[in-house]
Amino acid sequence: MSHLPSRRAVGCLSSLFFAVAWFGSAAIGEEKLEGKILLLAAASTTDAMEELRLEFEKEHPGVAVRSSYAASSTLAQQIVAGAAADVFLSASLEWADLLQKQDLVQKRADLLSNRLVVIVPSDAKLAILAPADLAGPAIKRLALADPKSVPAGMYARQALEKLGLWEKLSPRVAGASDVRQALHFVETGAAEAGIVYATDAAASRKVRVACEIDAKLTTPIRYPLVLVKRGQPSKAATAFYEFLLSAHAADAFRRQGFIPLAGSVNQQP
Repeated sequence: MSHLPSRRAVGCLSSLFFAVAWFGSAAIGEEKLEGKILLLAAASTTDAMEELRLEFEKEHPGVAVRSSYAASSTLAQQIVAGAAADVFLSASLEWADLLQKQDLVQKRADLLSNRLVVIVPSDAKLAILAPADLAGPAIKRLALADPKSVPAGMYARQALEKLGLWEKLSPRVAGASDVRQALHFVETGAAEAGIVYATDAAASRKVRVACEIDAKLTTPIRYPLVLVKRGQPSKAATAFYEFLLSAHAADAFRRQGFIPLAGSVNQQP
């Protein structure tokens, strides 16, 4: 009796060997991400970005993502001055455009949108039903992120100027270094009211939204995401950039009150 395998058996063994070899080589060829990433992001994105940063690190144990949150203007200027940032999330197009002009952009895409709201302390008895009510005598200090350079403050100034309120309200402005500090001024009673993003208001139990600012009163609020050009971009930084553009990340941003654009607007190579 012959002990040689049949042709059918040989064929099955060959197919099995090929499959094992293919999957094995695929597994070997699948490179694990490693390295360090420096994320610089607008202060208003702190909560959402921290959630996503930690999730990305959990999925990629070989990658450490360091983060710094501040005014977009401050962060952009740090990058221009040589900060070793890999990914930058700005709260306005202006500061991404600045990096573009300096040839510091590898890729960029509009990631998010937001809305402006007027806030007061949660226990305030003030009746602020429209932005015009901010000009009343009860508002002695109005908290804004720096209206000269910080996006949230610049958007707020645009709206107040179009409403004819800026000239009267500008002497009352309590300027903050970023939008989270403006929120803090209202939380602590240092200002009777403030104008911040809807997402910042939602992050605090110490304030309530008194009214919204009509989106037509400002240029479109856009958060461009930038993969910073620093020689050849690392695979880890590129993967993190693409992760932030994913549908999964969009869900996380949506939960925090942002309006995800999912990189579909103004996406550039």
